[in-house]
Amino acid sequence: MAKVSVIVPVYNVERYLEQCVNSILRQTLADLEILLVNDASTDNSLAVARRFESDPRVRVIDKPHGGLGDTRNWGAREAGGEYLAFVDSDDWLEEDAFERLTAAADADKADLVVFNFIRENVADGVSRPCTLPVDPAAPREETAARVLAELIGPGPDSGAWRSVEMLGCAWRRLYRRDWFVRCGLSYYKEQEVMLEDLPVSIEAHARAGRVLFVDGAYYHYRYNPDSLSTRYRPQKMEMLLRCYAIVEELLASQGLAAQYGERHRAWLLRSAAHSALVNAFSPKNPASFAQRWAEVSGILRQPLVREAAASPVLRAGTRADRLIRALVGSGLTLPVYLFYRSYAASLRRSAGKK
Repeated sequence: MAKVSVIVPVYNVERYLEQCVNSILRQTLADLEILLVNDASTDNSLAVARRFESDPRVRVIDKPHGGLGDTRNWGAREAGGEYLAFVDSDDWLEEDAFERLTAAADADKADLVVFNFIRENVADGVSRPCTLPVDPAAPREETAARVLAELIGPGPDSGAWRSVEMLGCAWRRLYRRDWFVRCGLSYYKEQEVMLEDLPVSIEAHARAGRVLFVDGAYYHYRYNPDSLSTRYRPQKMEMLLRCYAIVEELLASQGLAAQYGERHRAWLLRSAAHSALVNAFSPKNPASFAQRWAEVSGILRQPLVREAAASPVLRAGTRADRLIRALVGSGLTLPVYLFYRSYAASLRRSAGKK
């Protein structure tokens, strides 16, 4: 049995795949199983992946197209290592990542290890460590409860946690594989559920017996602000509502709805509705004025969004929280339309200056 099964979903990443795989092959922990799972790429990604098959640790799996969540699940089913790790194919690792993470997990007998990362801004070449605002002296249970709460949604006490990036992503964690399988953890289809890895991360934290938070930044995440500021996702609000519903059901099944329900409603307002309204004003949205107006109006009329806007959680939040709550809670299309048109344009200008 390999120490770590590393699952790399591959889809149209011929420019980056070599750097990613080489960073895994060069790990100081050599006892690895590396699964390159090709999701029916239409470029030369499969050919690039095949070049690594001369290393006995590498196995290339070519599967029908199913999306990122389906590809991760496919790899997890094929994995046989003691630990499970996911690495996106345009990212890369520090050479001692798995040696240090598995040593920490072994010593702690952890089900789940959460680590920091380095954001690599492709626009200006700036690298920035992204760390969790964790107090190393705090009791483990207190830290675990705080991270679970912040995964579920923001609260008036979130403070420094508001600037935490990628908290719910799959690749920020090392999983004990037998525990992952016993829990039946499975990623969702991103064609149907926005943030397909967030519910899985919430479930993992809710069910883990021991969660370990380590200091090191071992993962390099390739960040493209231009793409994020201009990308348009049709049906984004609907897909975020599906994510909300999945987490709502999870909280109920784990007996956590009473404790975290208000934070979850705050997430729907602060993250989902806000994000969907920004999305409506993407320059790549082909909608006419009338269609865009209807999209904004439709978001404001969503019953769950209106319920979230009436929630008291963000009343004591940041200035931005209160503004979003007031705007969305008003239900008035005109001021919301004008605000988000201006706000989306300012995001694009800001991205262009970086």
